[in-house]
Amino acid sequence: MKSGKINRKVEFSIYQTFPYLEALALQRKINSEMINGSGRESIIICEHEPVYTCGIHQDGNTTNLEGVYFIERGGGITYHGPGQITAYFMINLNQRGINILDLINFVHEVEIQYLEQHGIVAHSRLKKETGVWVGNHKISSTGFALKGGFTLHGIGLNVNTDLQKFSLINPCGFDWSVMTSVSKLNGKTYHMEEEKGLFLKILKENLGI
Repeated sequence: MKSGKINRKVEFSIYQTFPYLEALALQRKINSEMINGSGRESIIICEHEPVYTCGIHQDGNTTNLEGVYFIERGGGITYHGPGQITAYFMINLNQRGINILDLINFVHEVEIQYLEQHGIVAHSRLKKETGVWVGNHKISSTGFALKGGFTLHGIGLNVNTDLQKFSLINPCGFDWSVMTSVSKLNGKTYHMEEEKGLFLKILKENLGI
């Protein structure tokens, strides 16, 4: 992502578990503050308790589930839960001189570098398949929203994620069997606080801060 004079003012927050509605409210608050000029760029890294959310592309099976949160991000229905690195990006695209595609490519590259640390070769896909993939399996989902040139929402990267939770939906329009995780690929369970720390380290290195 292109460097800008605000690079050193990015606020990072990392949580063990962050209730989804609280995280959503905080993102929207930061976005509103950035629009009115009082907020600064922020990145939140966390896990959630099990929750299903659906973006503006409401493909996938939502009718058989209760308690799905319909939100303003791109993409369709997905699952967030323990063992998943969920990262939210409140970024000023105008001041950085980038567009939303630039941001997505940047975030995907961070994820790819993170996965390389675990011996996993991954690649980025865009449009309907937007996310990070390992072969023909999806390991991370991407969905951003854009308000006034400022972003919110972000990615869900499966580390120890209970993939069976995806069986209740068609994640972003795909059969749930397309989903995979670091744990499934490598046959081991990871300590999530260490994994979030590693993700944050790679993210900061790519931002140059």
